[in-house]
Parts: sequence; structure tokens; C-alpha cells
Amino acid sequence: MKLRNGLLVFGIIITILSFKTDKEQIKSFPTKETISKKMDSIMKNSDLHGLIAIAVNKNGERVEYTYGNAIWNKNTPIKTNNIFRIASMTKLLTSLAALQLVEKGLIGLDQDLSSIMPEMTLIPILTDDKKLINGQNPITLRHLLTHTSGFGYSFTDSLLTKHNRTNWNYESLPRRFESGTQFLYGTSTDWIGKLIEKISKSSLEQYFKKNITNSLGMKRTRFNLPNSLKKEIVSFGRRGENGTKKLTEIPNRIPKNKTKEYSGGGGLYSSPEDYTKLLVCLLNEGVYPNGRILKKETVNLMFKEQLNDIDMNIESNYFQQGLCCNFSGLIKPTSNWSLIGLIDTEATPYGRKEGTILWGGIFNTYWYIDRKSGIVASIYTQHLPFNNSETTSIFDKFSEIIYTNNN
Repeated sequence: MKLRNGLLVFGIIITILSFKTDKEQIKSFPTKETISKKMDSIMKNSDLHGLIAIAVNKNGERVEYTYGNAIWNKNTPIKTNNIFRIASMTKLLTSLAALQLVEKGLIGLDQDLSSIMPEMTLIPILTDDKKLINGQNPITLRHLLTHTSGFGYSFTDSLLTKHNRTNWNYESLPRRFESGTQFLYGTSTDWIGKLIEKISKSSLEQYFKKNITNSLGMKRTRFNLPNSLKKEIVSFGRRGENGTKKLTEIPNRIPKNKTKEYSGGGGLYSSPEDYTKLLVCLLNEGVYPNGRILKKETVNLMFKEQLNDIDMNIESNYFQQGLCCNFSGLIKPTSNWSLIGLIDTEATPYGRKEGTILWGGIFNTYWYIDRKSGIVASIYTQHLPFNNSETTSIFDKFSEIIYTNNN
């Protein structure tokens, strides 16, 4: 009896110590003053006109850093509720929406989509020797979510760039390979958006509003902003055709035309304040203050590697210098892809853990979710080309600062 009681006490002690260890893994961020001082020093050498960086940990602590002006040529200090073009950060919402439909049993991850989306599955494959052939493998939602469907962008594949669209009667450029055999970043998520609209019988904007953004209080995340919010849109710019020239502002800060066709792969406007709510919700396993947008098991599935034997080697990756998508430094030979974004399978020197999911938008906005450390972070700038070191290096330095107390 004494032995049994002793073992029971020992077990309780181990449980308490384990709980304490888990809690100690999520330590406090440096102070706001420390972060601001270090970031101000970094920004002295930057040509960026405006920047916002935000981090939140699972203890609910939040730090933010703002720099510069929202409108470049005016004295308008940038704020976390200013509105940015988040481009491919739209993909995260689209992927979550699709997984909601999976949870409801309205679509399967590995279901053949040929009967639902023949306008997509009948698009032929353009081979390396420039022949058009019919695909043999079924296209599934999993293929679309992981960019293994064969669909690319004209700026991620050289043959697609040169493809003659005369008498081309399909809704998209040709695919480049059989589904499930290779990785190519492209329009797969646009097709997911169309799939969501077809299944839900609502526009993508309506679906997002009803099932994601309204629930999370993301009132500034829309394809079409009301006139009352357009003044909050920040300036954006580019660095010339080759991406190395002086940063100059692009005209038409405020969009003139209303979006009528919604792209699942890009096109949303959002604020850092809004998008952080989404990242925190995923860090908290799909839970937000008044409910849940996804089941815990679905969120766990989202963080699993999906590519198996598919190589993500980008040595021969095609990109347009002044636009997109040079993945150097972002995608590594060991990287993998999840159902919602890139998986960094290596820990960083400053302490971000392996298994972190990350992605961004063409105008240099980026996010990551480090579940092992209990941290989400994002950065917001507005300039071309994508993956520009003026933003990515600053994001690395910001991350190094916030992880100082988390190693």
C-alpha cells in the first residue's frame, strides 16, 4: 500500500513538473521599449517608408512595432489598423474555408473533383517539350491545397510565360504536370476559391464574411472596401523592372474599380490588426473568444507535412526579377508544404522551432505560426518584388528580438 501511495505521489509530482515546464516554454517578450529601441536602430538603414510588425504569444502577450507613414508623401503615422494589400496571404483564408467544407462533409480532401469542377480538370497539361496532353491522375482538394495540382503562375514557370493564349478556351493556363507528382506554386488556390463558391452557393467574399471574418471581428478584411475605409489604404511601390532600382511609389493607392470576380489566391485587403486575430485563432487551435472556426483535429492536420516524396528543390525555379517569385532563402531543400502554407522543417538560430508554418504576399507581407514556441508573428510592408531583403531581413531581426526571452 505504501509503495502504491508513493508511486501515486511521484506521478502527481511529475505531472505538475511537466505542466510547469510546458508553461515555462512560453516566456515573456522583451519590453516594448527594448523592442522599439532595437527596431529603430535597424530602420535607420532602411529605405522603407512604412512598416508594421506584430507578435503575440500563447500567454496573450502582444508586442507591436510601427515605423513611418501610411501615405508616403504625407505626415500620416502608420497604424496597426491601416489597410494593406495582402495578396497571397488571402490563400490562408481560402484554405481554411475549404477545410470548413471538409469538416461539414461537403467535400473530401482526396475526392476526385472531375464531376464538380470539369472546367478545371479538363485543362490539358503542357509538357516540357511543349506538347499538350490530357491528364490521367484525378485532381483533388489536397493537390490544390499543396500546389501539387500542376497549375502555376506565368511568373513561376517559363513555359507558362510564353504560352500562346490565342484560341485558348480554358479558364486557366495549362497545367505543367500530372497532379500529385511535383510542386509548383500557382493558381491552385484560385481554383479552391471557385470550388468554395460552387459548393456553398455564395461568393467567396460572402463566404469569408459569414464563416471567418465576421466571427473573428476582422472588419477591415475585404475584397471590396467601403468608401469609408479606402482612406486607410497605405501607399505601395516597386523597385523597377529588375527589382534593384530605387523604391518608387505606384500610383492609384486607392482602387478605382470594384472587384467582381473573387480570387482565392489573392486580392484581399486587410489590416495587421485583423490578420493577427486570424493567426492567434489558429495558434489557439481554432478557438476565438466566442467560438471556434475549425475543429482541433483539423488544425492539427493543417500542421502536418503533405509532400511526402515530392522534392521542393528550387535551384531551377523560374521567376520574374521585378515581380515574383524568387524563393531563395524562403524555401529550403528540406522545406515541406502543409494544407495552409510552407513548413520550415529547420529551427532558426534565434529560436523559432522546426515545424513552423509560414507564408506571405507579393507586396512583402509575411506571417508565421510557431506552435512549439507558442508564438505568431507577422510583418507588413508594401513594395515589389516579393521576398525582398528590405522586408525579410527586418522580419528576421524582429523575430530574433522577440525570441530573446524564449530560447
